[in-house]
Amino acid sequence: MENNGKGIFYGVIGVATLIVAIIGATFAYFTATANDTSTIQGSAATVDLGLSVTKISNGNKGLVPQKEATLSSAMKGKDNTANSGNDMCIDGNDNTVCQVYKITVTNSGSGDAKLKGTLDLSKGSVANLKWALVDGETLESAPALDGSAKLDNVIVESLTLSGSGTQDYYVIVWIDETGEAQGDTGEFTGTVSFNNAGGGEGVTSTFVS
Repeated sequence: MENNGKGIFYGVIGVATLIVAIIGATFAYFTATANDTSTIQGSAATVDLGLSVTKISNGNKGLVPQKEATLSSAMKGKDNTANSGNDMCIDGNDNTVCQVYKITVTNSGSGDAKLKGTLDLSKGSVANLKWALVDGETLESAPALDGSAKLDNVIVESLTLSGSGTQDYYVIVWIDETGEAQGDTGEFTGTVSFNNAGGGEGVTSTFVS
């Protein structure tokens, strides 16, 4: 009976040892696997927008009315060139007939940005104030309007600006001549915005007359 008891005892000890050994081996297996797994690495793309609005015409006096039909030639100034270093938007009587602005939007990030650009004019008492896009490629020689006076506020409906990308736009602002006595006086303000084309925040800049 004693021998049977010892046998049973040693049998129990043996089974327990085996179980511990199996568990230990299992833990060791998973530990080794965990140590051998590969890591996931990468970086997130960024969008970092900037916006500047710079007046490039020279007239500093208050605007006098100008017909839209002759705006391109009026923009050349009295010396008949569109060189911003001379008399851009100055007529033969030294009056200021328009203002031209360069709008530069930049993306200093690494990801693409899809943007909608707008220009909103706060006219105040300048009831006949208008604006239009100008063809930047012909700005220095034969300025041409990219379409007539804007009836809405859209500069560009959809602009995809890649990382480290820059895009320029040129706009002209003037008081449209009606052919009748006009009471356009005072100051005006323009607000340029480039926002996410699908909605959301972007960048804004303001210019004053």
